[in-house]
Amino acid sequence: MNLKVSHSNIDFEGISEGGIRTSICIPRYSLLFDIGAISHEKIHMENVLVTHGHLDHAAGIPYYISQRSLQKLKAPNIYVNEEMYENTKKIIQLYSEIENFDYSYNLVSTPTNQKFALNPTTFFKAFKTTHRIPSQGYTIFDTVKKLLPKYANLDRNELLEKKAQGEILTEDKETPLVSFSGDTQIEYILEHKEVRESKILFLECTYVDDERNVERARTWGHTHLDEIIAHANEFKNEKIFLIHFSQRYKHSYIRNTVRKKIPDILKGRIHCFLP
Repeated sequence: MNLKVSHSNIDFEGISEGGIRTSICIPRYSLLFDIGAISHEKIHMENVLVTHGHLDHAAGIPYYISQRSLQKLKAPNIYVNEEMYENTKKIIQLYSEIENFDYSYNLVSTPTNQKFALNPTTFFKAFKTTHRIPSQGYTIFDTVKKLLPKYANLDRNELLEKKAQGEILTEDKETPLVSFSGDTQIEYILEHKEVRESKILFLECTYVDDERNVERARTWGHTHLDEIIAHANEFKNEKIFLIHFSQRYKHSYIRNTVRKKIPDILKGRIHCFLP
């Protein structure tokens, strides 16, 4: 069952089950974070940002392209990390041959820290994460024009005169809006200021108790709830949605454990992305 949440006038819909399927939709940007599975009604989303090649995050790629091609929708943009680009291209081509018709798609390799436009004022960047295979998270930024401080005291006429003289009056202010971790160790958070300061953060939290401790989580390239708590002061996000919980836990157990463990600094900001 897909879950729907909203914050800062941005709607999200999706599902995240560790080892089973993860895909989070942002209709505003016609975008999917990961595509481990996809509901048919989400086929019209035009951008897919894939964090890594594990099937619970990437298995839906051929089906998504096939359905869009059958419906003669415009070629979607599928962004993947550099290391999985060539093999992903081969997989798509093989399915195209199996189905015996040409797929229409744009497969894009995404170098770290490079800007990719979603619309004239919104772009995203990929940042490397630490998992068992090559992986990355994504941050979506909003851009607004901001008057340079040295012109702050000028009136409208003076500003128009400066502009007529060819002076540059503004600079771009980039605000991180949404970050999505994919599967990763906690270092992804600690090493990227943009992620820690995003208004909204989707953060994997595969394990929540001592039965699978921090060491076990790190061995498998995941984040443990105890690590999030240990670094609670680092998070500046308005909302943090925890995703990718292990299937070994019941939903009620996850909610109760998170509620009992999180410190006051995270209360009201941290939520379990569970139906």
